[in-house]
Amino acid sequence: MPLIGDKNANSELGFAAQIIAKSAELKGCPVKSIEDSVVNAARVGLTLNPSLRLGSIFARGGKAVYEIGYMGYIVLLKRGGGVKYIDAYIHYEDEDFKFEPTTGSLHHVPEYVVTEEEQKARKILGCYSRAVLLTGDVVFNYMPIWEINKRRAFSEGHEEKGSAWTQWEEDMVKKTAIRRHFKLLISDSTNEQLREAVRIEDESNTMNFPSAQRPSLLDFDFDDDDNA
Repeated sequence: MPLIGDKNANSELGFAAQIIAKSAELKGCPVKSIEDSVVNAARVGLTLNPSLRLGSIFARGGKAVYEIGYMGYIVLLKRGGGVKYIDAYIHYEDEDFKFEPTTGSLHHVPEYVVTEEEQKARKILGCYSRAVLLTGDVVFNYMPIWEINKRRAFSEGHEEKGSAWTQWEEDMVKKTAIRRHFKLLISDSTNEQLREAVRIEDESNTMNFPSAQRPSLLDFDFDDDDNA
């Protein structure tokens, strides 16, 4: 796993600098909280590269926090050997959809719109994750929108401008569904990174990581022009 102080850390701190450059809220956060966020990303082995969107740093309650993205959870499950494939799909009001929880069968015919304005006007009724297990079996996990919104409401700072919910709302809906499925799928797993991923997101945690000779985010320029 890449650790702060090796060559991978410089790249990750560079990605962090890019993220910070685009967020006025993050620029006001303590540098230590940003460094802790980078360490958390390293502990689960997910890059902060913004183009991959496996996870990112967000401002919450005046400090920086690391959040795993829904694509990050997919990577962790596939890497940890828990599934062959998993993804999440949003259920909109205008779609042909039926889920039978007693049998585990699900029927969904997606509808697609032309413009972003039309997409934003669509009503979300829920979201489900679909996992293909190592045995080849397919299992679904459905969450209605009221339950997703309930979890959203308990997410500290979800209404803040720089939060994951305000920046990537659809991704966060998918992440909420996948995260619950994730916990079910790893219930018997001893994989350290999978369990660390749950712990990092469940707890507001400051990592006590060796600081000797590690590069600091103070060494990076957060100006937008230099990090665009």
